[in-house]
Amino acid sequence: MNEQKTDFYEGVSRAEFERRKDLVAQIMCELGCEPVKIELNYIQKTTSITGEYHRSWISDRPLYKFTNGYYRIDEVLFPEKPFIVLEYADTVDKVIKNIMEDCDPFPYDLSDADITKEVKYSLGIEPCLRN
Repeated sequence: MNEQKTDFYEGVSRAEFERRKDLVAQIMCELGCEPVKIELNYIQKTTSITGEYHRSWISDRPLYKFTNGYYRIDEVLFPEKPFIVLEYADTVDKVIKNIMEDCDPFPYDLSDADITKEVKYSLGIEPCLRN
């Protein structure tokens, strides 16, 4: 299969990376996050700049409500490999104004169990146990 690359990483296709973000969405729902429909007045675009590399990607991902706020799945393209990050805001007003904070990013290629741990940490369910 000839899948589109992320244009920056050897052996990592955009489709593979998006599947890992889909897994994060599934885990979030299993943990009690509920998708929320909110009309946004901006495009959900990720822009990554690393040295001479500049890449923008539109990632239309839903917003999720969890006990302590609102979350959205995003990405960060670090030099070594792409990472997944949850964005957080405590109010809908901040989401609408695109004032969301990044939780700690984590590599896309962690095991499913480790991604689950990272999502729990980002949601405040469990403490971070990383070194």
